[in-house]
Amino acid sequence: MKTTSLITALAAASVAAGIAVLPASGQDQPTTRTLTFVSTEKPGDEKFIDAKPKGYSVGDRFLLSSLLHSGSTIAGRVEAACSLQDPTYHAQVCTLTVILADGQLTLQGAGLDKKLPGVGDPGDVYAITGGTGAYVGAGGTMTRKGNGKKDTLTFTLE
Repeated sequence: MKTTSLITALAAASVAAGIAVLPASGQDQPTTRTLTFVSTEKPGDEKFIDAKPKGYSVGDRFLLSSLLHSGSTIAGRVEAACSLQDPTYHAQVCTLTVILADGQLTLQGAGLDKKLPGVGDPGDVYAITGGTGAYVGAGGTMTRKGNGKKDTLTFTLE
């Protein structure tokens, strides 16, 4: 009797473990997707709004609209608004929206124009906070490299 009970218990445990594992093994694993665009600014694509006091000070804003290219094709636009938070390190906080043919991505980030002692250069990296269309539920990062007039934007979607 004890052997039968033990076999029955082991069989039930095996079935329960198999059922618990089935959904996890059948699910799609997360994938990383990379998108790369070149942002080109023309004169007039950026606007500086000088809040009082005159000159570079807390509350100043930068507005930007720029075309995005994939090769020689226009792929979308980036719309950004940044505000100056700290004149000592030229700290800026930015929100961005990227408009693409199959949806939009929203981003947020901060940066420093002057080195912060004891902290390495974080570079221009922004968090992808969400999206619409093909990008619903998007997360990840966007990295900017360039001179501000012609930049490569690399989106790593997770």
